[in-house]
Amino acid sequence: MKEFTFGKTKVKIYGGLNTIGGNCIVVESPSLNVMFDQGINFTQLKRFYGFSIEPDSVEELREMRVLPPREAYENVEEIYISHLHLDHLGSLNVPNEIPTFLPSRDIVEVLSRSWWFGWRQQLFPKTMSFLGFREILESKKVGHVTVSHSAYPSYIFLLETDDASILYASDLRINSPYANTNSSLEKLEELSQDGVDILIIEGTNFGRRMNYVEPKQFTKAIESLANNYDRNLLFISAHPLDYEALLASFEILWKHDYKTIFVNLYHAQLLDKIINMTKYEPETEIIFTPTTSKLRTLENFEIAYIEDLKDEKKAIFIPTYAVKDVKRVAESFGEDTYGLLHVTILGEPLSEEMIIEEKKLFNWLALLGVTSYRIHLSGHYHPYEFKKILQAVKPKKLIPIHTKAPKTMIELFNKLVSSPT
Repeated sequence: MKEFTFGKTKVKIYGGLNTIGGNCIVVESPSLNVMFDQGINFTQLKRFYGFSIEPDSVEELREMRVLPPREAYENVEEIYISHLHLDHLGSLNVPNEIPTFLPSRDIVEVLSRSWWFGWRQQLFPKTMSFLGFREILESKKVGHVTVSHSAYPSYIFLLETDDASILYASDLRINSPYANTNSSLEKLEELSQDGVDILIIEGTNFGRRMNYVEPKQFTKAIESLANNYDRNLLFISAHPLDYEALLASFEILWKHDYKTIFVNLYHAQLLDKIINMTKYEPETEIIFTPTTSKLRTLENFEIAYIEDLKDEKKAIFIPTYAVKDVKRVAESFGEDTYGLLHVTILGEPLSEEMIIEEKKLFNWLALLGVTSYRIHLSGHYHPYEFKKILQAVKPKKLIPIHTKAPKTMIELFNKLVSSPT
């Protein structure tokens, strides 16, 4: 833990310093003690656990520094989760049952259906129910606005203590791939207005080597593929929480007469909940094809069977782990897999574990004769956009988190603040 003191206010960092992920920030002041995020440290998780060794309890995960230690919660009065990636959400088995504010309780309930197997069981609350959790929109003590990120919804927070205004900018990107989403810079300005004393901000993309794709380039790439691809069957894999990338893809595909189809119930249910939250009205139907005769209730999907779609142009959205569905779905439509196209939309920088999983994906696709493209649309701002953020927020002090290059961020901050032009 590292502590920063500003008058009577203390900022304690229990996770996220000098590493990407595992954010946990506690702000203590005479008026209010708040925790922002309580994420899983995946770097630490991979050091001690794997296929053959799994944790026995949430307490063990805390002892192994995979989750924030129990002492981090001692004086905390409220917990705020910025978004629902596990390196921020952590375990909802919260010590002392502290009031916890979630971006969406409904979405967490759907996400939890994938936690029943393996170590993720530790993420469940003690009661096995989410009814005791609150929505961020209900908060009256902490300012909040949504920003663009590869998980919907994502929040940034403003806490006014007795002697400091603290803006916690968790993961965010400046511009969304979906044209009808406001820039995150506008949201930062809205929340900070006259500037803040302390900016706690992520720096995921500092010092990383990555594929450079801006939102406009992303939409052009999808447009080009939809325009030039000459088969009636296209496969797309994207994280189900990257709602903005999904909407951008849908609207381009619809222009090219593709039916957008989900075959995975879990992904369809997540998207259904998010559409309800945003009150989005699709230009054309989003389709779910059940793999059994049992019909499912999805408010924003049309239910259609494979035999009804054989002559249509189809974009099939599948999870990356369901690569074998490519063969099954292609065969059900009477299509040869050779020459088909699969597009993976990645919202986060690749970890070593993800690279291994991607190799498995590519091996299966190569076996099937499927061409695979990868588009890395980062959920995080680019380092060259850092100056714009500082101009929007006007912070007096900076605490970098969720980065392996905090020194670079601090040096840039000192340079840009002393000579902002």
